[in-house]
Amino acid sequence: MTGGGQVLTGGRFVRADGAVTPGWLLVRGGLIHAMGEGGPPPVPEPVVDLRGRLVVPGFVDPHCHGGAGRSVYTGNADDVRIAAAGHLARGTTSMLASVASLALPAMEAAARAVASVIDDGSAPNVVGIHFEGPFLSPGRRGAQSPDALRAPDRAVVERLLTAAGGHAVSMTVAPELPGALELIREYADRLVISLGHTEASAAVFARAVGAGARSVTHLFNAMPPLDHREPGPVAAALLDPRLSCELIVDGHHLADDTVRLAHRTAGADRLLLVSDAMPAAGMGDGTYRFADREVTVSGGAARLCGTDTLAGSTLFVSRAFCRSVTTVGVPLADAVRMSSTTPARLLGLSDRGVLRPGLRADLVELDASLSPSRVWLGGRPVLPGGGAGR
Repeated sequence: MTGGGQVLTGGRFVRADGAVTPGWLLVRGGLIHAMGEGGPPPVPEPVVDLRGRLVVPGFVDPHCHGGAGRSVYTGNADDVRIAAAGHLARGTTSMLASVASLALPAMEAAARAVASVIDDGSAPNVVGIHFEGPFLSPGRRGAQSPDALRAPDRAVVERLLTAAGGHAVSMTVAPELPGALELIREYADRLVISLGHTEASAAVFARAVGAGARSVTHLFNAMPPLDHREPGPVAAALLDPRLSCELIVDGHHLADDTVRLAHRTAGADRLLLVSDAMPAAGMGDGTYRFADREVTVSGGAARLCGTDTLAGSTLFVSRAFCRSVTTVGVPLADAVRMSSTTPARLLGLSDRGVLRPGLRADLVELDASLSPSRVWLGGRPVLPGGGAGR
């Protein structure tokens, strides 16, 4: 998708080196054509006055199950479109549609539906599929359906890849399961293997990274806690420079000091702000039935009905970004890397994630409270409902 040209002026831009500089940015052909300080050069493109507001690269979310009342894994393409549009309107210009662990035919149907909207361009911010399972630890399944979990199986992976039609990007695997290390080794050059929903020891985690795993699914959640004698997967993930680590910064999944610990230990070039959003993202408190689960949302926290188990989040990456800066105290430049640059690099999206001439004009204008006020996708302004203007 490419948009008409325009020059954004009078704003503050978070550049690739982390510096925040006042100036201008010229969009042509859907790309950032040029940037500079001060006033823009004379150009024929229309001028957009940013009135001093901050502009950051579009947010990149590697882990998202839904939003706006819809799940991305129902097998219904319209659900994928509506959920993706809800995230796009809030600045997520690139996302993976995360398929939860379901009966295998249902996972295949979900993958085919996501692939169809990628192929027809009707959910332009969806760039691929993340399979959260089904090779997960029953003891750390979280809100995943216990009946859907299974031992690692190459034939299952091949069926899922076929259903995804070339759009599978990542898969979450518990590395301690029988056959998991062999499966990771076989598919690490085709998928981003993320370790999660796991009971693994630090030693098993290290072997999985040696086999090719590159990421950790929602660090700290659905895994043993850090212990002074058994450091487990948390310490292994934080200390291994080969691993990128997801964080759900919604104030429910992680204490703020836990986020600070992760940031100071692993740094912004290894941390990813993800939504892990479920369909109630963008909706109010209440009880809802979505796809394979019934949840109660209270104070923004979504839990399986009748339990204390968190069932994903009601988060958008834009909110995680804002909360990381204003509440946790992450420096602005680091929050940009964690919400855009680092996830784009992990997913192989080399054409986005930073503000630099030659890259995609996926842009988010933030107001004084660091909430999105305007969004551009490939140079096109995103309409309030999540569609792109002309």
